[in-house]
Amino acid sequence: MNISLASIKLIIVRILRRFHAIIFVLVVLGGLIYIVFNLNDILSSSTQAVAPAGNTLNATFDQKTIDRIEKLRTSTDKASELDLSTGRTNPFVE
Repeated sequence: MNISLASIKLIIVRILRRFHAIIFVLVVLGGLIYIVFNLNDILSSSTQAVAPAGNTLNATFDQKTIDRIEKLRTSTDKASELDLSTGRTNPFVE
């Protein structure tokens, strides 16, 4: 077995000639994956920096809104009976 610089160079050239398309595709895909992950990291870190520190909601209600909320029924209140006899009739009932 001849191990010299020329023989090693010849082996590398043969490998590159045979697999040049596969190597090119792998390098391009690897570069694209690297770029996507870096952009994702940059975008996620920038949105975290922009978010406000305090998540307080400053809301006020007027008296009209408070009265409407107080008129709402709770789940423990007795529901009124529904009268289904008036109004539209069901066309599928014989």
